[in-house]
Amino acid sequence: MGGAKRSETWATRHWSYSQSMRGFRRRRSEQATAVERVGGTGRTPTESVDPPTDPRAVMRRIAAEAVILQDEAEAVVRGARAREGLGFLAPRGGPLVRRFFGLRDSLPKICGDPADERVRRQLDAILHHHALAVWVALDLLACEWRSEKIGRQLDALDGLGAPAVQLDELYAELAQRTPDDRTVIRASAG
Repeated sequence: MGGAKRSETWATRHWSYSQSMRGFRRRRSEQATAVERVGGTGRTPTESVDPPTDPRAVMRRIAAEAVILQDEAEAVVRGARAREGLGFLAPRGGPLVRRFFGLRDSLPKICGDPADERVRRQLDAILHHHALAVWVALDLLACEWRSEKIGRQLDALDGLGAPAVQLDELYAELAQRTPDDRTVIRASAG
């Protein structure tokens, strides 16, 4: 009888793990994010406008945002090489990785025009490269203490490399091309 009383006392005094950790759960649906508290929508420029039906216009918007983001990505990769603190770089690099993958997911699945399909495939590869480059730089920085080889790999990092130049060229190509180069008719004033 003493054992039954003892277990009842223990059960009434001690909560389960989930009961004791209740206050530490994230409640994203109830709490406003930092962007919402400031008054923003939380949507990026490519998401805030109605998506255009022209795949070239979609790719131009994605390339424009990627060109802007790649400057910050270069800074994160170079910061990892300079051994800046992971606590400083990770909050900058993590959202960049997610956004590059998000832009990649926003690309049209297929383009009818072979020239547009070539650009789409290049953008897909470049966005994937940029996301992985930032992720690998942060991962190497986090694991550098384990091995001298990892430190040498970290020393070998030098920005985003040739894909960054290719992205600039693709964006310039997309920006100068008209929506349909084959059927443009210009009215003359005279």
